[in-house]
Amino acid sequence: MSPCLLVILLLASGCAREGAVREPEKIIGGQGIGPGEFMNPRCIATGPDGAVYVIDKTARVQRFSPDGEFETSWQMPEWSAGKPTGIMVDAQNRVWVADTHYARIIIFDRDGNELERYGRGEGEGPGQFIFPTHTALAPDGTRYVSEYGGNDRISRFSATWEYLGSFGCQGEATALRRPQAIALDRDNTLWVADAGGHRICQFSPDGKLLKSFGSMGSAPGQLRFPYGLALCPDGTLLVSEFENNRVQRFDRTGKCLEIWGGPGRGPGQFAETWGVAVGKDNRFYVVDSKNHRVQMFRM
Repeated sequence: MSPCLLVILLLASGCAREGAVREPEKIIGGQGIGPGEFMNPRCIATGPDGAVYVIDKTARVQRFSPDGEFETSWQMPEWSAGKPTGIMVDAQNRVWVADTHYARIIIFDRDGNELERYGRGEGEGPGQFIFPTHTALAPDGTRYVSEYGGNDRISRFSATWEYLGSFGCQGEATALRRPQAIALDRDNTLWVADAGGHRICQFSPDGKLLKSFGSMGSAPGQLRFPYGLALCPDGTLLVSEFENNRVQRFDRTGKCLEIWGGPGRGPGQFAETWGVAVGKDNRFYVVDSKNHRVQMFRM
């Protein structure tokens, strides 16, 4: 889609911002295996100190400053079976990695020292995972883990990993199809990027579906495989779409407010947008996977 056509669509749909095709403040990375380079980055998160963490298909976790300068990296313990697809940083700067193809969650400190791991093996039982995709942490310590590959559910755990139940399971009215990213709002409700369902869902803390929005398509407000989800300080949501190669910003009712991007190799264009994260100083970061980079923008 050309930039002109994208602007026309925005105006016709009422999606608020005309200046949707914008230049990034900075492009981080480029193809390679050296420090600060990427091979198909997929997931991203920011910490309370503004640090940016990115995992690519070399199974490296790389940490950058808020300005996008490389700081350090570490390797996942195992990676031959597959690479992680989800990362989250909590208020204590602990880095939670959904080690997708090893059916477990591993928690590191900000320098890569392993603190904890959890997973009762691959399976469908309580506390077991097939392909965990992401984690979220409530202020009271409740832990949420999303997964796909047969389970396609979100499981709740106490602060000591006591299993509290699952929701969004197949066969339920609220069934999810590859929940790829999750995030907890200030009011402790859970937002879910239901990638295979081409929608965004909002659940209560105990798993009751409160609302959902989106349908498969490329018009403003529609979605094609939303893989990334991030909450903005003003309560709006950023959603990155793998197949539409763009980022949309929504209000809490599901109204499209802005669209950025479109397919391509140039600045402000994307090729397979996986993750998105909101950082400090009004910045957000978009994983531009097939272009082997992360693009940094200002709101």
